[in-house]
Amino acid sequence: MKSKNFETNTKILTIFVISSVLFSFFPVMTEAQTASEVRPITFPVIGSVTYWDDFGAPRDGGARQHEGNDLMGRKMLPLVAAVDGTVRRVAYPEADFGFSITLQDKDGYTYHYLHVNNDNPGTDDGKGGGMNAYAIDVDNGNKVVAGQLIGWMGDSGNAETTQAHLHFEIRRPDRTPISPYGSLKAAKKITTPVIRPQQPNEVLPFGEFNGGGFISAGNVDADLSNELVVGAGPGGGPHVRVMEKDGTPISSFFPYAVGFRGGVDVAIADIEGDGKAEIITAPHSGGGPHVKIFDLAGREIGGFMAYDGRFTGGVNIAAADMDGDGGDEIITAPGKGGGPHVRVFKQTGQEIVSFFAYDPGFRGGIDVAAYSSGSEAYIATAPGNGGGPHVKVFNNIGITISQFMSYDPNHLGGSRITFAQTNNSQRPEVVTVPLLGGSHIKLFDFEGNTLDNDFGFEEWWPGSWDIAAADSDVFVSVGPKSGRRTSVKQSNID
Repeated sequence: MKSKNFETNTKILTIFVISSVLFSFFPVMTEAQTASEVRPITFPVIGSVTYWDDFGAPRDGGARQHEGNDLMGRKMLPLVAAVDGTVRRVAYPEADFGFSITLQDKDGYTYHYLHVNNDNPGTDDGKGGGMNAYAIDVDNGNKVVAGQLIGWMGDSGNAETTQAHLHFEIRRPDRTPISPYGSLKAAKKITTPVIRPQQPNEVLPFGEFNGGGFISAGNVDADLSNELVVGAGPGGGPHVRVMEKDGTPISSFFPYAVGFRGGVDVAIADIEGDGKAEIITAPHSGGGPHVKIFDLAGREIGGFMAYDGRFTGGVNIAAADMDGDGGDEIITAPGKGGGPHVRVFKQTGQEIVSFFAYDPGFRGGIDVAAYSSGSEAYIATAPGNGGGPHVKVFNNIGITISQFMSYDPNHLGGSRITFAQTNNSQRPEVVTVPLLGGSHIKLFDFEGNTLDNDFGFEEWWPGSWDIAAADSDVFVSVGPKSGRRTSVKQSNID
């Protein structure tokens, strides 16, 4: 018969052996890593998930430890910001560990979302790209608010063979990981994402309206700074707003019947050469080619038909002094369905120059830009959707002086174009952004050499966009049919 002391000693030995095995299997976490700490967060997933405190569990055969919690769910569950803060890192292109997002709060704590979705919906193809990984405005340096949609659950990177899940980490300002479990258990849960915040470098001329907009830039009030003019895109009323670069309103008016919903292209001009700005407008689509001229207060002072009155494909417009008389002329180009017919008009509607920028059979529409300084005057064009990225620069009477490809020749999404003056040279620079297919802004000299480039918005977003410049200020705007609110940002190109 075994003694009680023997049984007790045997149990102690057994516990010691088991503990030794466990500690050899689960590497010991430091005190800082195992300390209990609860952060005030919003639960990072909307929808049903299961999770447990697997922080510290072995990975790679015990070579490392799990530094977060896995929230098991299904693909495309919405991921939301756990805190108010800043986007510190967005993995793009996809990293070895998949798509991921890092947020930082005001206290310096960081929140890491790993294995964000990389598939097209309903597949496991790994070809979903940034559009199926990240939500709007989730880009490096942008602000977020707790509960804002930031992406979708997936199985990207080294989670491809697992159930879709979010690997969620919390790290202290010194990057020490802490268990998220207590914070997740105490987290506020929501069922619908909150509206994303306005970014510091963002103007929202029409609030949450998502029909896009068309922009022009210039000094409209003779102060020391350039201003913006924005026309609402398709789906909104024909609303034109004039504002400071920071969005402070100056004036607002409707150039066409309030029921018109085709969008309004805009340009800034000094028609009289008296130092006072006029606003030029044209229907973007669905209306006749009726170009109108307004003073800064929105009073109509002129107008004419740029093309046959039956053409409803819209008109793109620009303005500059083409004949050296001190007043700006109005330059027009047809939208989709019209031939590439560039025309230059006096404010009375008198045509002074006319030419075809591309093959007359092209019907994709073209964008147009104009520039003048002293005796120099130029017109630039770029094809619309369906045309290659073929930029052409003409002198004031329509003779080609330069041409180049602004993007890969296979890009057929069209381009928007403007002139800028960033380096005090006699000639301006040409600035382009794809009409569709990314937000890659590029600055060129007349020979087609790239001088600078920038992504005005997330580089994976497919568009559409508009662009404008005045002196060295370059602005990019969300265009029509983009599915996101009309936003204008100043580019970092210089």
